[in-house]
Amino acid sequence: MRSDYIRLPAYYDHLIGEVDYGALAEYLMNILQRFGCRPQILLDLCCGTGSLLSQLAGRGMELIGVDASPEMLDLAAGKFEALPLEQRPLLLCQDMRELDLYGTIDAAFCTLDSVNSLRRPGDVIAAFSRVSLFLNPGGIFVFDVNSPYKFREILANNVFVYDTDEVYCIWQNEFHEKSGLCRFLMTYFTQNGAHYERSDEIITERVYSRRQLEGYLRKAGLQVLAVYGDQSDAQPGPQEQRLYFVARKEEQRD
Repeated sequence: MRSDYIRLPAYYDHLIGEVDYGALAEYLMNILQRFGCRPQILLDLCCGTGSLLSQLAGRGMELIGVDASPEMLDLAAGKFEALPLEQRPLLLCQDMRELDLYGTIDAAFCTLDSVNSLRRPGDVIAAFSRVSLFLNPGGIFVFDVNSPYKFREILANNVFVYDTDEVYCIWQNEFHEKSGLCRFLMTYFTQNGAHYERSDEIITERVYSRRQLEGYLRKAGLQVLAVYGDQSDAQPGPQEQRLYFVARKEEQRD
């Protein structure tokens, strides 16, 4: 199944330039270390343009990047051309609900609210189940989501404007409390000579509660180890905008 992101990949890195991928990589790797996971093979699920993978390269792990957008993966591949062949991640174009790897993995990350892009609970369970299937027993899965507070109070029905050298973007939100769906109406303006060209697309995310996600993880055979605030080692507060979930593949029993 194809990604919703048609026009966004070309502007993605410019619009989320405030993300410190180096700090994010350190945070995620510290979580793995905290729970005794020293992966030899690591998956970055919904890897986008490969910025996080770039920070993870050279750490002695085999890396796999999976994304449903071929445009995102093309941009990711360009970032790895300067790396030695043995450090380049394997890139696969797959829907996270249909994840199909060549073998097992020791750890998996899924960041920047990619789980929120799954619009139905069954989709989340399917994605978690595929991660669980390929995780080795004892393997760790770390993912983040936009919190219910962020959807209701920050995103809500607000409008955001991004003005970079490469693109001018108007981001209009429509949040529907009853369905839990939030539509992002993205309008891009890019300069072409003396003129500007406009393009539009709609991206949809869904709010999930902590309780819901913990239940979906258990259904997928994953044990919830911790839930943290945004790049924090503490429990999330009531106004936390991003939550990090840590889960482990249950050990096989005789």
